Formats: sequence, structure tokens, C-alpha cells
Amino acid sequence: MGKHRVLVIPDLHAPYHHPDALDFLSDVAKEYRPDRIVCLGDEVDFHALSFHEHETDLYSAGHEYDAALDFLKKLYKLFPNVDCCISNHTARPYRVAKKAGLPSRMVLDYSRLLEAPRTWRWHDRFVLDNVVYEHGDPGSGRNAAYKAMTENRMSTVIGHVHGWAGVQYSKSPFNQTFWMNCGCLIDIESLAFAYGNKYRNKATLGCGIVIEGVSAYFVRMPT
Repeated sequence: MGKHRVLVIPDLHAPYHHPDALDFLSDVAKEYRPDRIVCLGDEVDFHALSFHEHETDLYSAGHEYDAALDFLKKLYKLFPNVDCCISNHTARPYRVAKKAGLPSRMVLDYSRLLEAPRTWRWHDRFVLDNVVYEHGDPGSGRNAAYKAMTENRMSTVIGHVHGWAGVQYSKSPFNQTFWMNCGCLIDIESLAFAYGNKYRNKATLGCGIVIEGVSAYFVRMPT
């Protein structure tokens, strides 16, 4: 059995994060007193670098980058020691560099790109107390966390799927596992998410708590 109390930060998509995201995370941390922090990725959006059609009325790439870094500096101060999952949005600069043919030695690593402290570490996925934490792409839909759990064969926590959040458990004669989708902490009014206007299912705001690797909770953000 694990011994950690983990606060799980879902997709923020800075600088298009919810304006109350930091205050909410601070309040949750004060209530649950975690000793480990895991960020599920998409901590930044990099909307201007998308290969998809994007909103031309949003920031330019440079302005967006500066605004995201301003937010991240506050996040680093609030949570100075974090294990973070590599994710599709945060990886956009690397995809652009690869498409342009740049060799890897010409590209900054995540820590330098995001001007992070050395105590922020990036992983493809992160395992703590026999629980897998990963961003969740390319999964989608309400069953994305369940599918990830069955493929990992371990309790699993994901972000990525903004429209669904919550926890479910399954028990066998040999063990018990859970799967949790942590929703997101985006500003749903931002043009960066205008593509979602046509969908009835909207973003679910909140974060996760995992206690000793056996109990998990989705903490809904008051709206």
C-alpha cells in the first residue's frame, strides 16, 4: 500500500486557463494537504502552433508564449515540486520543429522551454503507489480512463478528455483498481475552445485527489 496523498492537476491550457484555477488549486491543497503533486499535462495550450484551423483573433505565438510563462511562474511558486505528464498540446513546439526538420539538439527540453524549476520533471507517464498517471491522449470519450486502466492493468488517472470527470472502481478476487478522469481547468469562454460550442457536452472543471494509491476523488470546481 502506498503512503502518499497526491493532488492531481488536470489540463490548464495556459494562458487560456480558468481565471480562478490557481485559487481553486490552492484551496484544495490546503484542505487535503498533499505531499505529492502530479500534473496531467496540457499545462500550456500553444494554440498558435496548432496544425488545425485556429482562431486568428487570439494571441500570436510569441504573445501566447509570454502570457503562458507568466501564469506558469505563479504555478511554480504555488507548487514547486511536480511530476508532469508529456501531452499533446505542450508537445506542439516539438511537432512544429520536427516538421521543419530541426535536429533535436537545436530544440529546448521541456524544463528550459517552460522556464521551470529543476524540481518540475516531465514523463511519458508516471507511476506512484501502483497508480499510473498519464495525459490520456489519444483516448477520447467517457470511457477513456477505463480503457487506459484496462490496457495498463493498473489503477489509472488521466486528463485530456475535458468533458468527463469522475472515479469508478472495480474489484476482483485478487485486487481492486480504479480509473479517474480529472476533467480540466480551462476558461470555457475563451476563443481557444470555440470549437466546443457545437457540442452539448461541456468542459467539467475540477481536479483529483488520490490517497495512498487506493482511494480517489474528483473535486469539482465551484462555478
